Amino acid sequence: MDTLHLRAAQQGDLPQIAALLLKSYQEFKQVLEPGFWTKMEGSLQDTESLSQLLEKGHCFLSLIAHQVVGVIFLMPSGNPTTIYPANWAYIRLLGVDPDQRGKGIGNRLTGHVIEVAAKNGEKLIGLHTSTIMPAARRIYEGFGFKIVRQLDPIMGQEYWLYLKELG
Repeated sequence: MDTLHLRAAQQGDLPQIAALLLKSYQEFKQVLEPGFWTKMEGSLQDTESLSQLLEKGHCFLSLIAHQVVGVIFLMPSGNPTTIYPANWAYIRLLGVDPDQRGKGIGNRLTGHVIEVAAKNGEKLIGLHTSTIMPAARRIYEGFGFKIVRQLDPIMGQEYWLYLKELG
């Protein structure tokens, strides 16, 4: 079996990141209304937006035999959105290649960004996820994330805001 490696992403990785995100979120095409899927598909392939996330935060890749099989973004505190307060770090866009699921890749990436956030002095780390993402919810809840509140629907789906206190 090939060994799983983690490394920080670089700007040159953006095409591979976008392709992996699209492949890993493809299952939602069957769940979302067509207009919402088109919006999600466009967002996942928007390398300019992904580049901005990478410039403001951190992105980590999981590789097997030099092939990108997982991705996760960590945004440091000081980057507030309509969802996240300024004093929260937060996780964005966890994606795992569907052909590689069940190997602990999502767990390893999530654990890694929690460690990085803690080492960087973050006190709070959040994320948001949906009813259509039960595997992601299991990962996050397994790491001790707790639901803070239900969010307004996103792309026609129920979403929750989660938070974990760090050391």
